[in-house]
Amino acid sequence: MPVLKAAEFEAATAEFIHVSTISLQLNSTRPRLGELEPGFAQGVKKIHTPKLSAISYLADKRHLYAGIDTGEVRLWDFSVGARKQAWLLIGSHKGSVTSVLAVTSSSRVNAAAGLVLSGSADATIKVWDVKLRVQETHVCVQTLVGHTGTVSSLVHRGACILSSSTDCTVRIWKAIEGRGMLTYPWFEPQAVLIKMSGWVTCMSYAASARVGDFGTLYAADAAAAIVKINPCIVDGPNVWKETSQIQWKLTGTIKDPKLSTLLAFSRVHDRMVSHIRYLPEEGLIATLAFDNTLCIFNAIQASLRCTVANDTGGPFTGMEHDPVRSQLLVIDKNHLHVWDLARDHFVARKRISQHELLAIFKSSGKGEFGVVSAGAVDIWRVEQDLDYRIVLGGHTEPVIALLAVNGTMGGSETPDYRVLSIGQDDTLRMWDPFDMTCLRVLKETRSELTALTFFAAGNTPITGHDDGSIRLWNLETGTAVDLMHHTNSVTCLVMAQVSHLDQLLFSAGKPPADTLLQQPHTWQASQ
Repeated sequence: MPVLKAAEFEAATAEFIHVSTISLQLNSTRPRLGELEPGFAQGVKKIHTPKLSAISYLADKRHLYAGIDTGEVRLWDFSVGARKQAWLLIGSHKGSVTSVLAVTSSSRVNAAAGLVLSGSADATIKVWDVKLRVQETHVCVQTLVGHTGTVSSLVHRGACILSSSTDCTVRIWKAIEGRGMLTYPWFEPQAVLIKMSGWVTCMSYAASARVGDFGTLYAADAAAAIVKINPCIVDGPNVWKETSQIQWKLTGTIKDPKLSTLLAFSRVHDRMVSHIRYLPEEGLIATLAFDNTLCIFNAIQASLRCTVANDTGGPFTGMEHDPVRSQLLVIDKNHLHVWDLARDHFVARKRISQHELLAIFKSSGKGEFGVVSAGAVDIWRVEQDLDYRIVLGGHTEPVIALLAVNGTMGGSETPDYRVLSIGQDDTLRMWDPFDMTCLRVLKETRSELTALTFFAAGNTPITGHDDGSIRLWNLETGTAVDLMHHTNSVTCLVMAQVSHLDQLLFSAGKPPADTLLQQPHTWQASQ
């Protein structure tokens, strides 16, 4: 199957609306473990600027739980509504936090509801009480030890915790029975579900709304292998007691020479799979990898549906599902892409940040998504199938002229694209072409606007008027300078490059009633 490129697809009408920005206060005096200040004696730590390394968001509570590379697990409460959020420390690992999972009470049997799980480079999993059940400070309920490598991802289902690691294993931990009256559950290691051919980098578990569907777990490793694991209920005298009767079985169908276990799909990525997402209602699995591709698999037919390369030149870094529109919102270093699962192509893309994007999550607002960068969370909403005949902040009277320009100053190599327009409301307006935000409104008070052009070297709009005047506008001050007048209304303005340094402005005016043709005027403009 050929690899598609995002640029090959025609984008549908869509608008990316920035809702809000929440600044995350990441500064900490805690040194990064193992780092020494050069020139100081052994054991003297240097101050390290913390970085987000993993997140989990609870939309109903508007709580963002984050792992930090210093080993801390932190909480940001967005419900307070502050634009700058101070963090609360939940607890710490001895190594960088690599996975965080806030457990909800969505399942029928949920031993860990209200708790937060975190995995770390120190090979441990910690269970945290964030509901403050016994005291006013957060407490570590339990530390799970068993992996011999970094814990890369965590999944919770009912009474079980599943964890993956760079020790190439997926392990299952089960809450022991008989603790229903106690404050906390207690998890014990149950089994190593699988030993894979490479580091197990990510997992995804989900279940559909169909009766009898207990869900499916997919796990991917650094060698691009994907396995399928299904929970099932064992026949017995108490088949409805899921906590005691649940078993997990490998159910792949694809033979692989590198792994004795059957795979869910043939290996298609060339490099490590970084993210996997199972979409049971769609019957699809989406994967992102460091070969800069997004792959969509058919879960029912166990086949590859399509592969899409990121033409922005880097790997995709995160994804979130929009079940209402049947779309995937995918991020890379700076862009937000919208992939239509029904039509198998990107319908929109926008560069939304100058900073590296780390993660994306479904926000609390209808149709809103949160995008996490190094020090902030930006909330975005994607509006699609819009009627662009009406743009907020537009002219109040008919538009006379519309011009797309590159307004760079002094020969700068950095493009600064703008759209200029004039209307019968006697205004000159400047727009951002990416989201059509009105950036500037200049009001004409002496004569009606009739023509428009742009002098790029001087970053200067030039307008023609009904009284025959031609004006050069200063976008910084909003003032205008008049050139010589035509004897009648100006009908057309055109800039022409005649040499490396010089440009000519050609203008045409409406001829008198008894004249059939009039010679156009020429004005010289130099840089």
